[in-house]
Amino acid sequence: MAKAGTRRDKHRRRDGMESSATTLVITIAFVFLLVLAIILSSSLIEAENLRRENAVERAYSDILMALRMGGDVDRMMRDEHVLGFGYYTHMGTPLYVWGDAYQRLPLTSFPSGTDINGSYSSYDSTTGVIDTVRYVSSVFVSPENLLRESGSVIEYPDLIYISFDASSYAERVRFLIAISFLACIGILAIYLIVLYIFTQNTRYRETLRRQESLVRLGQAARTLTHEIKNPLSAIRLEVAILKRNVPPSLIDDVAIIDHETDRLTKLTDKVSDYLRNPLGNPQLLDIVQELRILISLFPEGVRLRNDAEEGLLILFDPDRLRSVLENLIKNGVEACEGMDIDVEVSVEASEKDRCIIYVKDKGIGLSESDVKRIFDPFYTTKIHGSGIGLSISQQFVEAAGGRLRLYPGAYGGTTAEVILPLQARS
Repeated sequence: MAKAGTRRDKHRRRDGMESSATTLVITIAFVFLLVLAIILSSSLIEAENLRRENAVERAYSDILMALRMGGDVDRMMRDEHVLGFGYYTHMGTPLYVWGDAYQRLPLTSFPSGTDINGSYSSYDSTTGVIDTVRYVSSVFVSPENLLRESGSVIEYPDLIYISFDASSYAERVRFLIAISFLACIGILAIYLIVLYIFTQNTRYRETLRRQESLVRLGQAARTLTHEIKNPLSAIRLEVAILKRNVPPSLIDDVAIIDHETDRLTKLTDKVSDYLRNPLGNPQLLDIVQELRILISLFPEGVRLRNDAEEGLLILFDPDRLRSVLENLIKNGVEACEGMDIDVEVSVEASEKDRCIIYVKDKGIGLSESDVKRIFDPFYTTKIHGSGIGLSISQQFVEAAGGRLRLYPGAYGGTTAEVILPLQARS
C-alpha cells in the first residue's frame, strides 16, 4: 500500500509538472504571437506615417520646382493633394497665395526660435490635414508664376506654407490600428480558449483517474466480499470458541485477534457502503438537532457553537448524515491525540440557500500533499486508519447535492467544511 501511494504521488507530481510546463509553453507561445502582432502593426503604422511625410516632402519639392522652372502649378497642387499654398515675406506678407492658404501668415501661432532653415508642421488626425511652414532662403522663381515688383530676389528669408490633405493616410492608419486591436483581441481570445480547453482536459483526466480508482475499488470490494468476509466469519467463530477454552493468561492475545478481525470486517462493510447507492433514503432533517444528538456521544472537548440556529432543514439520509458527521468529528478528535481535545462544530446559513457546517479542530493539521489526496480511497495519515471514511463521506455529500472539503485552519489544525442545499420550511 505504501509503495502504491508513493507511485501515485510520483504520478501526481509528474502530471502537475507536465500541466504547469504545458501551460507555460502555451503562454509563452501566445505572448510571442501577441508581441509579434504588436511589432508588425507598429511597423505598418510607422511605414504609413513615413509615406505621408514623404508625400508632403514630394509636394513641397514639386511645387517649388514648378515655381522655379514654370509649369501648371494649379494642376500640380491638385495632383499632390495640396489644399493651400502660400509664399510670404519674413513678416508674413503674401507674395503668392493659392487655395486655402492664409491671406496673411499668422506668425505668432508658430513656435518662436525656429531658425532660418527650420520648419514647423502640425497634423490634425481628425481632419487629416497637415499644415507646414518652412523658413527658406530667397527662391528664384519664374516671373510668369510668381510676380515681384522688380523681379529681384528679396534680401530676407522667405516663408512657404503648405496645407496638405492627408486624410487618405489617416484613414489607412485608423484602419491599421483597428485591425491591430482586433488581432490582439483575437490572439488573447484564442489563448483563453486554448487554456480553457487544456484546463478542461486536465479536469477530465483527473475525473477519469478517479473513475479508474472507483473501478479498482469495485474490483477490490468484490474480492473482499467473496474472498475475505467468509474466512473472517470463520475466524470470528473460532475466536469465540477460544475465548471460552483458553486459560486466562491468553485472553488478551485472543482479544487482539478478535479486535483485528472486527476491524477487517468493518473495513469490508465500509467499502461496500462506498459502492452502494450513496443517496440512500433522504428525509427532511434539522441539522442542528442532529448535531446536538451526535455531539453528546463525544468527549467534552467537542462542542457545538452556541449561536447555532435551529430550523435549518436539509434533505439527507439519516444514517448517511450520521456517518458523515461522525467521521468528521472523530477525525478532529483523533487529530488532537496527545493534547487537549478542542473540536468546535458550527452551522450557518449562507445567502445562496446553503447550509454550511464547519468542524474545526486544533490538532496536528494537514500538509499540502495531504489536502490534495485526502479524499483518495485508502489514503490515510493515521497509523491505524483505513483511508476510506472521507471518500465515503464525500460520496454521500455530493449525492445530496453538496460539497465537502478539508483545509488547514486559520489558527492551526484542520477545518472540514460541508455545504448542503437548504430546504424551505413547511
